[in-house]
Amino acid sequence: MIDIEKLKNIQNRLKAYLNLADICDIEKIRYVAGIDLTYTNPFKTPTIGIACLVVWDVEKEKVIDVFYENTTVNFPYIPTFLAFRELPLALAVAKKAQGIDAFILDGMGIIHPRRMGIATHFGIKTNSIAIGCAKSYLIGEYKKPDNFKGSYSGVYVDGELAGYALRSRKNAKEIFISPGNNISVESSLKLVLKLLDGYRIPPPTRFAHNYLKEYRKRFL
Repeated sequence: MIDIEKLKNIQNRLKAYLNLADICDIEKIRYVAGIDLTYTNPFKTPTIGIACLVVWDVEKEKVIDVFYENTTVNFPYIPTFLAFRELPLALAVAKKAQGIDAFILDGMGIIHPRRMGIATHFGIKTNSIAIGCAKSYLIGEYKKPDNFKGSYSGVYVDGELAGYALRSRKNAKEIFISPGNNISVESSLKLVLKLLDGYRIPPPTRFAHNYLKEYRKRFL
């Protein structure tokens, strides 16, 4: 039996370590790691979880390294508690990479009922710059961005700006950008805008997702 109140208490305690101020000039960020996860059976617990980390060179606009990690996952999927399912794998694969300036995770940062999405939990645990880039809505109030690449609108949680809904390309469904840790709401958006290359998902997490699709086949 999962003790939901205990998980909430853990998230609430971690918020004391959350930093939403920039710790560096985002224009100096060169190596961005994208992290994505998949499962051999996402609707079953336990299952095999597989993580991929792609190192993206912002200056050269190319992938320079790829890392994988896999293990048995015993924690079920519970909305707003994704970190308890995915964080161990994300931390394990992150340890394999060196010299990373910032991380982008497939999931939320502070666009979350307790401001503790997977990117926030990860960023606090690693004391790194982390950004959440989610493909679907979780929580918050916002207006639909205009239908052109780079259009965005603020997402407000409990009346506070927590991130942005971003139209990363024309006719594409919006994605949700929010800081995880050690970066501001505004700089999180600026960095993702800088990375956009004509696809809906920015390259670090898009390539991580694509590599996972192939790598996962060896477990089936």
